[in-house]
Amino acid sequence: MLRQGLQGQGWAEVSKWEIQRGGISYTVDTLRAMEQKHSGASFFWIMGSDQWDLLPSWKESQTLRQKLHFLVFPRPRPPRPRRGFRMREIPLRLDISATEVRRRIRKNLPITGLVPPAVETLIRSRRWYR
Repeated sequence: MLRQGLQGQGWAEVSKWEIQRGGISYTVDTLRAMEQKHSGASFFWIMGSDQWDLLPSWKESQTLRQKLHFLVFPRPRPPRPRRGFRMREIPLRLDISATEVRRRIRKNLPITGLVPPAVETLIRSRRWYR
């Protein structure tokens, strides 16, 4: 689904690393694997402000603070700066949640405009979230 959603976006690369690894996956583990694969690269983590608020409780959050740039959607509210973390707010209000998309699918309601057309086609053809 992520491949469909990012189709044509040359700036993004979809990795199967977490799936192939199996088990519990933490952001810091993914970061370390990507650092090995892409030595010297800068890494950006995209999230909503709801997760930004929880970031201090994440596994090895101080390592994440040192090594990641955070791009934060103002969902449900604008993110507050956090000392020592590199963060930029994505100036786009995005009130769409995966939970809402799944709820609408279960109730047979439209999701047009909530996800890219290729993602909607994939969800409907595979009857996901029913």
